Amino acid sequence: MLEVPERVNYGEWDNSDFIIPAEFELTSDSFLHEAIQVFYKAGGFDFFKVINPAKYATRWLNFVGELYADIEEGKYKSDGKYHKNPLSDTDRLSLKEQGVPDLFIDDING
Repeated sequence: MLEVPERVNYGEWDNSDFIIPAEFELTSDSFLHEAIQVFYKAGGFDFFKVINPAKYATRWLNFVGELYADIEEGKYKSDGKYHKNPLSDTDRLSLKEQGVPDLFIDDING
C-alpha cells in the first residue's frame, strides 16, 4: 500500500473552511510591487525552497505557483516608482545563489 505523506507545510490552506486572506487578492489593476508583496506574504520564499511538493498543501502550491508565473510572465507592471523588495539581504543572497530570477530579488526601480 502506497503511503501518502502528511502535508505539514501550509496545511491550513487545504482545510475545507480555509479562505484565502483578502490581503492576498490582486486585480488586473494591481502593480508589480503589490504582486511581489503578496507573493512573499503568502510564503513565496518557502516556495523557492520546495523540494518535495507532496509535503505542501496543494492549494498553497497552486496559489503561489500561479502568482509566480503571472509575475514572471509580466502580468503586473511597475507603477514607475521605487519599491524595496521585502527580503532581507541574507535571503536575497540565498535566492540569488539558487538561481531565482532577479525580478523576485531586486528592488523595483520604476
